[in-house]
Amino acid sequence: MKKTHSFHIPVMGIGFTIDTPLKVAQYGMDSVISLVDDILLEKLRKMYSEKFDIPYQEITEKIDDFRAKRITSYLNLLSDLAEKKFEDLKQMTSKKGDELLAYIQMLPDNSNLKADFKKLTSKGFSFSEIKTWASQNLVMGAIDVNIMTKVDKDNYKKGEKLPVEYNDAHAALRGFAKSKLNSSVVLSAGMNHVYIAIWGSLTIFFQMKMET
Repeated sequence: MKKTHSFHIPVMGIGFTIDTPLKVAQYGMDSVISLVDDILLEKLRKMYSEKFDIPYQEITEKIDDFRAKRITSYLNLLSDLAEKKFEDLKQMTSKKGDELLAYIQMLPDNSNLKADFKKLTSKGFSFSEIKTWASQNLVMGAIDVNIMTKVDKDNYKKGEKLPVEYNDAHAALRGFAKSKLNSSVVLSAGMNHVYIAIWGSLTIFFQMKMET
């Protein structure tokens, strides 16, 4: 697969990058989200379902294998919403023109894609030509996931210990595997609070830059 950028946005704690793909995937940027907190994922799935008028049915703790199912449902929703934003961007109209230009401006100066766009638009600006070019050349950023292998506590149902495949880490992997995503899994051993604080500050800075 072609890569638009030479970097990706890593996982930043549990919540900092939980919905980053909705902000950057349409611009070809890869990002990594954490699958640690299924309660948070379920709350976000409800919020985004209501925001975009998508039917929502709660996955409660009473449902068998609820953690994996929550993760699968959230990832599928995230994938659908990011894909729609990307497709909207490619449907070149005067209204989307500024977004496409923003996409191009974010590319590194040595990008072949950026050079091709400048060459295409050097003698004028045809919406039909740009729309065809965008459809053929733009690539959506990957939605990668992070699973903390240290999150391996045993889980119980009606007082009985469940098999090892139902621990939190295994459930997260199963949730990802059953989703529609075709992306990468980043495995990590634990959590460093200093690391989270530093990346949290960088996230705020990045979001401010995107809004200006």
